[in-house]
Amino acid sequence: MAAGFEGFEVTWRKNVFEGAVRPSKEVAYFGTRGVNFRADKPEA
Repeated sequence: MAAGFEGFEVTWRKNVFEGAVRPSKEVAYFGTRGVNFRADKPEA
């Protein structure tokens, strides 16, 4: 059974580690980002 979400959208994205005092090499290697999203799930 699928999750059934509709209207999925990314509302915000940012490199949250940009400007960090001690950024890790793994963050840069994997391109880690912070993301907020929203979606609707209709009632069954």
